[in-house]
Amino acid sequence: MNRGSAEATTGGSVLRSGLWATASRLLPQLYTLVVSGVAARALGPDGMGRQSLIAFAAVFATTAATLGLPTALVRHVGEAFGAGRAETLRPLVSAAWKIETVAALIGAAALIGIGLSGQPLRDAWILTGLVCGLSVLQKVAASVLVGLQNWRAMSIITLAVGTAGSATTILVLLLGGGVTAMIAVGAASTVLALIWTSFQAQRLLRRVAPEASRDPALNRRTWRYAAVASVGVPVTLIVWFRSEFFFLAHYSSDRQIALYSIAFSASTALVILPQTIGNVLAPAFATLHGAQSRARMRSGFGRACRLLLTMTIPLTGAAAALGPETLRLVYGSAYHDTIPVFLIMLCVLPFVPLLQLSMAFLFGIGLQWVPTFVGAAAAGVDLGLAYLLIPHHGAVGAALANAGGQLVLTVPLVAY
Repeated sequence: MNRGSAEATTGGSVLRSGLWATASRLLPQLYTLVVSGVAARALGPDGMGRQSLIAFAAVFATTAATLGLPTALVRHVGEAFGAGRAETLRPLVSAAWKIETVAALIGAAALIGIGLSGQPLRDAWILTGLVCGLSVLQKVAASVLVGLQNWRAMSIITLAVGTAGSATTILVLLLGGGVTAMIAVGAASTVLALIWTSFQAQRLLRRVAPEASRDPALNRRTWRYAAVASVGVPVTLIVWFRSEFFFLAHYSSDRQIALYSIAFSASTALVILPQTIGNVLAPAFATLHGAQSRARMRSGFGRACRLLLTMTIPLTGAAAALGPETLRLVYGSAYHDTIPVFLIMLCVLPFVPLLQLSMAFLFGIGLQWVPTFVGAAAAGVDLGLAYLLIPHHGAVGAALANAGGQLVLTVPLVAY
């Protein structure tokens, strides 16, 4: 085992990582809200809905193309480093690059094909395909940085690229640019992020693993973990990534898509802190598991649980009190119907930290099948409610479906 890496994984190191990771998610999310506010006024409800649908397609395709490999890479990079086998990391990452290059081409081709099939905003769909392919490749480099708990480098990249991209997007919108121009800025930002992240990941790998030694057993464990994690990817797409958009696009209107997108983004901004703590703890748990420091895992779980609940409960109350007026101020009266959608989604906020913490712990010890089965049940509930509610209730029905899926996912996993 690697005592140094385990001893370096302390409450202080996790807190510092958490602060960096929170900043790298919170500030870009705030930028997104500002950009969406400008876009909502510049594009109107219908244009905003169309842009939201295309942006969702990019996230959906990227996640579907990568499947479970980034998750497996984060876990096994952290575990191998904790166990003192850093020399095995470079061959593992190299193999992951090759696999994800094929996945990137497939994801990009799927979205470009949609654009060439005669859909409106053809150029926007083609650019979205480019964004998808580049994002798939970036996930490999990002997984290395996260697996080795180098949140500072990852956060600096996210903050710098996000700040520049958001400012440029706002300028483009104010100058009269439309959906295609917004996505073009996103494509340029993704190119920069890919180059920067890859450089940082390679430099870090050379530092922690100057020697390279292929470990077939580690590779097999990683691919096996990725295969099982891939089974859970549809759950992620359905419960966490606005799968309700498909039902809204089929049964409702672009306006309802815009209402749901705004409420979803606002509620997502509120859960960034608990989600980020979970993301930070996941590789930390994996490193401690590799070093067989189980007592520290148990104590860390308890402290994190108390901390997150202390933060989240007051946050929920403040959001319920201030959120509706904030939405009116940012988006204007044309989006007044966003408020009930937002309040419905806010009901599940207190449950999120417990879920994220439980998932991080199970991730760290490598237990996959229980979350997969529970997630499948949650996805079924989400889809069933979406089918029943969205045709008659639009964005409100979508919010109820998503909240139902999250609750079905949370309660059994926390209990387990």
